[in-house]
Amino acid sequence: MIRQFFKKPKPEVVLHVGMNKTGTTALQSYLQHISGQLAKHGILYPNAGRIGAAHYSLSASLGFCNPGVPSEWLCSPSKLLKSLESEITSDTRQVIISSEDFLLNKSFNKLNTFFESYPLKVIVYLRRHDHWWLSAYAQAVKMKHLPPWNRGPYGFINFQQKKNPRYGDYRYLIDRWADAVGRENIIVRPYEFEQNQPDLASDFLSSIGQQTLISKLPTMAQRDNVSLPIRSLQLMDTFQRVNTSDAVRAALLSHAKQVTSEDTQNNIQDMLKPEFRIRLVEDQMKTYRYIAETYLGRESGQLFYEPLPTPNSEWRGIPWPSHEEVAQHVIDVMEQLNG
Repeated sequence: MIRQFFKKPKPEVVLHVGMNKTGTTALQSYLQHISGQLAKHGILYPNAGRIGAAHYSLSASLGFCNPGVPSEWLCSPSKLLKSLESEITSDTRQVIISSEDFLLNKSFNKLNTFFESYPLKVIVYLRRHDHWWLSAYAQAVKMKHLPPWNRGPYGFINFQQKKNPRYGDYRYLIDRWADAVGRENIIVRPYEFEQNQPDLASDFLSSIGQQTLISKLPTMAQRDNVSLPIRSLQLMDTFQRVNTSDAVRAALLSHAKQVTSEDTQNNIQDMLKPEFRIRLVEDQMKTYRYIAETYLGRESGQLFYEPLPTPNSEWRGIPWPSHEEVAQHVIDVMEQLNG
């Protein structure tokens, strides 16, 4: 009698293309935190290719990186694959890999070769453009010294739209991945409170076919990176344009983050006129409809449910700090440094 041996199918790989400003960091931290519990249920959030909680080394080694990527992130794909497969057990049914750098407009050749023997799904979250642009501006203010754009979110948005028309082009991003892995393997989720209940992690797990696990896992902690007050962002934007030492700039930025404001009712959306926010969204309506119909199967063509802001003739922009106010903050910081 000839005994036949059947090779166990490879586990499905879920590639989280972490669109920036869609809770990616929080989700990665959560997956890392519960990785041991996930493994008990046949889901692997691997150590291979991971830097901190995200798989930056894996994405970089497959070509999804910029020229300034740290050299220690770059590995041989064959060695990386061997490391990944050493973590896969006979119980592993699904592998989750997450990196924001998969957003980069790079070749898929290495990625396709790396995962050629694995069934592959790609999941991406999208945020409505008025919220997305403002959040991207806030992040840029925190990170970019001597920015090339004019002060404020209008300057940032106009600069990015002219410099790189593909920046924030959701249709291009998703269709590009669909061409690489097949449209049937693309999972699109709107990043919106109403559509991510009870939390982002639950929505993610449900979207990748693991809804039965939600009740067995700890609840995702509420995000603690609350947006900075508008006054803090304005001061940081101003201080980032000063050519000074790293130590002084760090002290100025730290001081700005701690500034309190009397305008406690204002949030970052108040930095843009309602009419401008509406235009940012309306400019994308064809794309939203296409994505909703093509990738979510929504005949209504509605991707986001949150109502648009209402044009308000009484809206007043938040004034930027005066020269005197900025000078006082600088003096306060210098006195602390010299005290």
